[in-house]
Amino acid sequence: MLCARCHSEVNDCAQCTTCNNLIGFCCAGVTEMGYRKLGSRKAQWKCPDCRVLEQSSPLKSAEAASLDSIMQELKSIQRQLEGMPGLVRDVKDIKKEIDELRKACDFNSASLDDHKKRLDKTESKLSELTSIKGDIQSINKELDTLKGDNLSKDQWQRLNNVEIKGVPQRQNEDLFKILDQISIAIGYPVQKTSVNYISRVPTYNNKEKLIIVGFIHRYVKEDFVASARAKKKLIASEIGLVGNAQNIFINDHLTPDYKKLLTSAKTSLKPKGYMYIWVKYGKIHVRKDDASKIFVINNQADLNKLL
Repeated sequence: MLCARCHSEVNDCAQCTTCNNLIGFCCAGVTEMGYRKLGSRKAQWKCPDCRVLEQSSPLKSAEAASLDSIMQELKSIQRQLEGMPGLVRDVKDIKKEIDELRKACDFNSASLDDHKKRLDKTESKLSELTSIKGDIQSINKELDTLKGDNLSKDQWQRLNNVEIKGVPQRQNEDLFKILDQISIAIGYPVQKTSVNYISRVPTYNNKEKLIIVGFIHRYVKEDFVASARAKKKLIASEIGLVGNAQNIFINDHLTPDYKKLLTSAKTSLKPKGYMYIWVKYGKIHVRKDDASKIFVINNQADLNKLL
Protein backbone atom coordinates (compact mmCIF):
# COMPACT_ATOMS: atom_id res chain seq x y z
CA MET A 1 0.00 0.00 0.00
CA LEU A 2 1.06 3.60 -0.56
CA CYS A 3 1.49 6.35 2.14
CA ALA A 4 -0.91 9.27 1.37
CA ARG A 5 1.72 11.77 2.43
CA CYS A 6 5.01 10.52 0.93
CA HIS A 7 3.48 8.07 -1.58
CA SER A 8 6.02 5.37 -0.56
CA GLU A 9 5.26 1.70 -0.46
CA VAL A 10 4.65 0.60 3.14
CA ASN A 11 3.77 -2.77 4.72
CA ASP A 12 1.57 -1.33 7.42
CA CYS A 13 0.19 2.12 8.24
CA ALA A 14 -2.19 4.17 10.33
CA GLN A 15 -5.57 5.32 9.01
CA CYS A 16 -6.93 8.87 9.71
CA THR A 17 -10.50 8.86 10.98
CA THR A 18 -11.14 12.27 9.39
CA CYS A 19 -9.74 11.97 5.85
CA ASN A 20 -9.53 8.09 5.86
CA ASN A 21 -6.06 8.38 4.29
CA LEU A 22 -3.47 5.67 4.98
CA ILE A 23 -0.40 7.27 6.46
CA GLY A 24 2.89 5.50 7.01
CA PHE A 25 3.99 5.42 10.62
CA CYS A 26 6.95 7.64 9.85
CA CYS A 27 4.71 10.27 8.20
CA ALA A 28 1.97 9.79 10.80
CA GLY A 29 4.39 10.75 13.62
CA VAL A 30 3.61 7.64 15.58
CA THR A 31 5.33 4.25 16.03
CA GLU A 32 3.75 1.08 14.97
CA MET A 33 3.70 -0.14 18.61
CA GLY A 34 2.23 3.15 19.79
CA TYR A 35 -0.48 2.98 17.19
CA ARG A 36 -1.24 -0.63 18.18
CA LYS A 37 -1.60 0.38 21.83
CA LEU A 38 -4.32 2.92 20.97
CA GLY A 39 -6.81 0.12 20.77
CA SER A 40 -10.33 1.55 20.59
CA ARG A 41 -8.91 5.06 20.52
CA LYS A 42 -7.81 4.43 16.96
CA ALA A 43 -11.34 5.62 16.00
CA GLN A 44 -10.31 9.13 17.16
CA TRP A 45 -6.82 9.19 15.65
CA LYS A 46 -6.22 11.93 13.11
CA CYS A 47 -3.29 12.48 10.79
CA PRO A 48 -1.05 15.45 11.28
CA ASP A 49 -2.68 17.36 8.36
CA CYS A 50 -6.20 16.96 9.76
CA ARG A 51 -5.01 17.88 13.25
CA VAL A 52 -3.50 21.12 11.85
CA LEU A 53 -6.70 21.88 9.96
CA GLU A 54 -8.78 21.20 13.05
CA GLN A 55 -6.63 23.49 15.20
CA SER A 56 -6.59 26.34 12.63
CA SER A 57 -10.34 26.24 11.85
CA PRO A 58 -11.55 28.16 15.00
CA LEU A 59 -8.93 30.82 14.38
CA LYS A 60 -10.09 31.24 10.81
CA SER A 61 -13.71 31.49 11.99
CA ALA A 62 -12.74 34.13 14.53
CA GLU A 63 -10.75 35.97 11.90
CA ALA A 64 -13.68 35.80 9.51
CA ALA A 65 -16.05 37.08 12.19
CA SER A 66 -13.64 39.88 13.06
CA LEU A 67 -13.30 40.80 9.40
CA ASP A 68 -17.08 40.92 9.00
CA SER A 69 -17.34 43.17 12.04
CA ILE A 70 -14.64 45.45 10.66
CA MET A 71 -16.38 45.59 7.30
CA GLN A 72 -19.64 46.51 8.96
CA GLU A 73 -17.93 49.22 10.96
CA LEU A 74 -16.25 50.48 7.80
CA LYS A 75 -19.59 50.56 6.02
CA SER A 76 -21.10 52.45 8.96
CA ILE A 77 -18.23 54.91 8.88
CA GLN A 78 -18.64 55.24 5.14
CA ARG A 79 -22.34 56.03 5.57
CA GLN A 80 -21.44 58.62 8.18
CA LEU A 81 -18.82 60.10 5.92
CA GLU A 82 -21.34 60.51 3.10
CA GLY A 83 -22.48 63.76 4.77
CA MET A 84 -18.91 64.93 5.31
CA PRO A 85 -18.81 67.31 2.26
CA GLY A 86 -21.90 69.14 3.48
CA LEU A 87 -20.47 69.23 6.98
CA VAL A 88 -17.24 70.65 5.63
CA ARG A 89 -19.21 73.34 3.78
CA ASP A 90 -21.15 74.12 6.97
CA VAL A 91 -17.90 74.36 8.92
CA LYS A 92 -16.48 76.71 6.30
CA ASP A 93 -19.64 78.84 6.42
CA ILE A 94 -19.52 78.90 10.20
CA LYS A 95 -15.85 79.85 10.09
CA LYS A 96 -16.65 82.64 7.65
CA GLU A 97 -19.46 83.89 9.89
CA ILE A 98 -17.16 83.73 12.90
CA ASP A 99 -14.56 85.78 11.00
CA GLU A 100 -17.21 88.34 10.06
CA LEU A 101 -18.50 88.38 13.63
CA ARG A 102 -14.94 88.86 14.89
CA LYS A 103 -14.48 91.78 12.51
CA ALA A 104 -17.81 93.25 13.60
CA CYS A 105 -16.83 92.82 17.25
CA ASP A 106 -13.50 94.49 16.58
CA PHE A 107 -15.29 97.36 14.83
CA ASN A 108 -17.86 97.64 17.62
CA SER A 109 -15.11 97.54 20.19
CA ALA A 110 -13.33 100.38 18.41
CA SER A 111 -16.62 102.28 18.15
CA LEU A 112 -17.31 101.72 21.85
CA ASP A 113 -13.85 102.99 22.72
CA ASP A 114 -14.48 106.08 20.59
CA HIS A 115 -17.90 106.63 22.16
CA LYS A 116 -16.42 106.15 25.62
CA LYS A 117 -13.80 108.79 24.90
CA ARG A 118 -16.49 111.15 23.66
CA LEU A 119 -18.65 110.37 26.67
CA ASP A 120 -15.74 111.04 28.99
CA LYS A 121 -15.15 114.38 27.26
CA THR A 122 -18.87 115.17 27.45
CA GLU A 123 -18.99 114.30 31.15
CA SER A 124 -15.95 116.47 31.71
CA LYS A 125 -17.61 119.35 29.86
CA LEU A 126 -20.85 118.75 31.77
CA SER A 127 -18.91 118.90 35.00
CA GLU A 128 -17.34 122.16 33.88
CA LEU A 129 -20.74 123.49 32.79
CA THR A 130 -22.24 122.47 36.13
CA SER A 131 -19.48 124.37 37.87
CA ILE A 132 -19.99 127.34 35.54
CA LYS A 133 -23.75 127.13 36.09
CA GLY A 134 -23.17 127.27 39.83
CA ASP A 135 -20.92 130.29 39.35
CA ILE A 136 -23.52 131.96 37.12
CA GLN A 137 -26.25 131.29 39.67
CA SER A 138 -24.05 132.72 42.39
CA ILE A 139 -23.26 135.76 40.22
CA ASN A 140 -26.94 136.21 39.34
CA LYS A 141 -27.80 136.02 43.00
CA GLU A 142 -25.19 138.65 43.78
CA LEU A 143 -26.46 140.77 40.88
CA ASP A 144 -30.03 140.45 42.15
CA THR A 145 -28.83 141.47 45.58
CA LEU A 146 -26.91 144.43 44.16
CA LYS A 147 -29.84 145.36 41.96
CA GLY A 148 -32.17 145.18 44.93
CA ASP A 149 -29.78 147.28 46.98
CA ASN A 150 -29.52 149.86 44.18
CA LEU A 151 -33.30 149.96 43.76
CA SER A 152 -33.75 150.35 47.48
CA LYS A 153 -31.09 153.05 47.55
CA ASP A 154 -32.70 154.83 44.59
CA GLN A 155 -36.10 154.64 46.26
CA TRP A 156 -34.63 155.74 49.59
CA GLN A 157 -33.34 158.88 47.90
CA ARG A 158 -36.95 159.63 46.91
CA LEU A 159 -38.46 159.13 50.37
CA ASN A 160 -38.97 162.89 50.84
CA ASN A 161 -40.47 163.31 47.35
CA VAL A 162 -44.11 163.61 46.27
CA GLU A 163 -45.42 163.01 42.76
CA ILE A 164 -48.33 165.22 41.68
CA LYS A 165 -50.10 164.06 38.55
CA GLY A 166 -52.96 165.68 36.60
CA VAL A 167 -52.16 169.37 37.01
CA PRO A 168 -52.56 170.99 33.55
CA GLN A 169 -49.36 172.67 32.46
CA ARG A 170 -49.47 176.41 31.59
CA GLN A 171 -46.92 178.89 30.34
CA ASN A 172 -45.07 180.89 32.95
CA GLU A 173 -46.71 178.85 35.71
CA ASP A 174 -45.58 179.28 39.32
CA LEU A 175 -45.08 175.78 40.73
CA PHE A 176 -44.77 177.09 44.30
CA LYS A 177 -48.14 178.83 43.90
CA ILE A 178 -49.67 175.62 42.52
CA LEU A 179 -48.26 173.70 45.50
CA ASP A 180 -49.66 176.32 47.87
CA GLN A 181 -53.11 176.03 46.26
CA ILE A 182 -52.98 172.24 46.49
CA SER A 183 -51.93 172.32 50.16
CA ILE A 184 -54.83 174.65 50.94
CA ALA A 185 -57.25 172.37 49.02
CA ILE A 186 -56.20 169.25 50.98
CA GLY A 187 -56.12 171.11 54.27
CA TYR A 188 -52.40 170.88 54.94
CA PRO A 189 -50.67 174.23 54.35
CA VAL A 190 -47.01 173.91 53.41
CA GLN A 191 -44.41 176.58 54.03
CA LYS A 192 -42.05 177.42 51.20
CA THR A 193 -39.18 176.81 53.57
CA SER A 194 -40.24 173.16 53.88
CA VAL A 195 -39.60 172.57 50.16
CA ASN A 196 -36.17 171.46 48.99
CA TYR A 197 -37.06 171.63 45.30
CA ILE A 198 -40.04 171.52 42.94
CA SER A 199 -39.99 170.75 39.23
CA ARG A 200 -41.88 169.39 36.24
CA VAL A 201 -40.53 166.08 34.92
CA PRO A 202 -41.53 164.21 31.75
CA THR A 203 -43.37 160.90 31.94
CA TYR A 204 -43.04 157.87 29.70
CA ASN A 205 -45.40 157.87 26.70
CA ASN A 206 -47.25 160.96 27.93
CA LYS A 207 -46.98 164.61 26.90
CA GLU A 208 -48.13 165.76 30.32
CA LYS A 209 -45.33 166.35 32.79
CA LEU A 210 -45.53 165.48 36.46
CA ILE A 211 -44.76 167.81 39.31
CA ILE A 212 -42.15 166.43 41.70
CA VAL A 213 -41.89 168.08 45.10
CA GLY A 214 -38.91 167.33 47.35
CA PHE A 215 -39.55 168.19 50.99
CA ILE A 216 -36.78 168.91 53.45
CA HIS A 217 -38.40 166.85 56.21
CA ARG A 218 -39.87 163.44 55.67
CA TYR A 219 -42.63 163.88 58.21
CA VAL A 220 -43.90 166.91 56.25
CA LYS A 221 -44.01 164.81 53.10
CA GLU A 222 -45.87 161.97 54.89
CA ASP A 223 -48.44 164.35 56.39
CA PHE A 224 -48.90 166.03 53.00
CA VAL A 225 -49.62 162.67 51.29
CA ALA A 226 -51.87 161.53 54.16
CA SER A 227 -53.93 164.73 53.88
CA ALA A 228 -54.28 164.28 50.12
CA ARG A 229 -55.50 160.69 50.60
CA ALA A 230 -57.92 161.81 53.29
CA LYS A 231 -59.53 164.23 50.82
CA LYS A 232 -59.90 161.25 48.43
CA LYS A 233 -60.64 163.38 45.38
CA LEU A 234 -59.01 166.56 44.15
CA ILE A 235 -59.86 168.26 40.84
CA ALA A 236 -58.13 171.06 38.90
CA SER A 237 -60.89 173.58 39.51
CA GLU A 238 -60.10 173.45 43.25
CA ILE A 239 -56.61 174.89 42.66
CA GLY A 240 -57.72 177.89 40.58
CA LEU A 241 -58.38 176.27 37.18
CA VAL A 242 -62.03 177.24 36.88
CA GLY A 243 -64.20 174.84 34.93
CA ASN A 244 -61.48 172.15 34.72
CA ALA A 245 -62.69 168.87 36.24
CA GLN A 246 -59.45 166.95 35.65
CA ASN A 247 -58.50 164.72 38.58
CA ILE A 248 -55.26 165.40 40.44
CA PHE A 249 -53.39 162.53 42.10
CA ILE A 250 -50.81 162.89 44.87
CA ASN A 251 -48.59 159.89 45.62
CA ASP A 252 -45.15 158.88 46.81
CA HIS A 253 -42.47 159.44 44.19
CA LEU A 254 -41.65 155.84 43.18
CA THR A 255 -38.90 154.60 40.90
CA PRO A 256 -40.03 153.01 37.59
CA ASP A 257 -39.28 149.54 39.01
CA TYR A 258 -41.35 150.16 42.12
CA LYS A 259 -44.20 151.51 39.97
CA LYS A 260 -44.16 148.30 37.94
CA LEU A 261 -44.10 146.25 41.15
CA LEU A 262 -47.04 148.25 42.52
CA THR A 263 -49.04 147.71 39.32
CA SER A 264 -48.23 144.00 39.40
CA ALA A 265 -49.30 143.77 43.03
CA LYS A 266 -52.64 145.44 42.30
CA THR A 267 -53.45 143.32 39.26
CA SER A 268 -52.45 140.01 40.89
CA LEU A 269 -53.53 140.45 44.52
CA LYS A 270 -56.92 142.14 44.16
CA PRO A 271 -58.43 139.06 42.43
CA LYS A 272 -57.18 137.06 45.44
CA GLY A 273 -59.18 139.17 47.85
CA TYR A 274 -56.56 141.69 49.05
CA MET A 275 -58.56 144.79 49.97
CA TYR A 276 -55.70 147.17 50.76
CA ILE A 277 -52.62 147.93 48.65
CA TRP A 278 -50.84 151.21 49.40
CA VAL A 279 -47.47 152.92 49.53
CA LYS A 280 -45.98 154.33 52.72
CA TYR A 281 -42.41 155.44 53.40
CA GLY A 282 -41.57 154.51 49.81
CA LYS A 283 -42.58 150.86 50.33
CA ILE A 284 -45.49 148.84 49.02
CA HIS A 285 -47.82 147.54 51.73
CA VAL A 286 -50.63 145.00 51.30
CA ARG A 287 -53.34 143.71 53.60
CA LYS A 288 -56.13 141.27 52.85
CA ASP A 289 -58.64 142.71 55.34
CA ASP A 290 -58.81 144.71 58.55
CA ALA A 291 -57.93 141.70 60.68
CA SER A 292 -55.08 140.44 58.49
CA LYS A 293 -51.35 140.96 58.82
CA ILE A 294 -49.66 143.71 56.83
CA PHE A 295 -47.03 142.54 54.33
CA VAL A 296 -44.31 144.71 52.81
CA ILE A 297 -43.38 143.95 49.20
CA ASN A 298 -39.84 144.95 48.30
CA ASN A 299 -39.42 142.82 45.17
CA GLN A 300 -41.08 140.28 42.91
CA ALA A 301 -40.01 137.42 45.18
CA ASP A 302 -41.99 138.96 48.07
CA LEU A 303 -45.01 139.27 45.78
CA ASN A 304 -44.69 135.66 44.58
CA LYS A 305 -44.96 134.44 48.17
CA LEU A 306 -48.48 135.87 48.36
CA LEU A 307 -49.69 134.42 45.06
